[in-house]
Amino acid sequence: MAVRVQIRILFWPDPVMQEQLEATGFFMDTASGRWIRFANQDETPDLVEYLKRSHLAHEVKPARGRGQLTRYPRLTVQAADGGSPTRCGYCGKGDVFCRQWVEGDDTDSTDYPNPSRVYLCGSCVQHVMQPHPRMYIPAEDRL
Repeated sequence: MAVRVQIRILFWPDPVMQEQLEATGFFMDTASGRWIRFANQDETPDLVEYLKRSHLAHEVKPARGRGQLTRYPRLTVQAADGGSPTRCGYCGKGDVFCRQWVEGDDTDSTDYPNPSRVYLCGSCVQHVMQPHPRMYIPAEDRL
């Protein structure tokens, strides 16, 4: 497993900068009240350079929770049996196209032993997964 870090913005950015931060993978962590991003250690120099150019005070710390699934709720626990390509694992609706998603750990990484997977229909992706605080990626995108 690759080493993960957490990058935290130390002050509240203006709305335009918030949009730019979101475009680069940062999100507002309600638990800490800060904009944060998890990254592999090899990604960090480029992100730090971007933050310096943008005059954003920040800190880089080791990410806690590697391989753990305790910080945020999990859709795979709420899904009855994980679903199938034609049945949503969350709402149970059948005869619909469903995509398989891989659940990220507490550091937004899917690179951990035996990650959980769940099939979700388009409606559940939009209404349940997108606002969900845990990271999910399509299964076919996982290497």
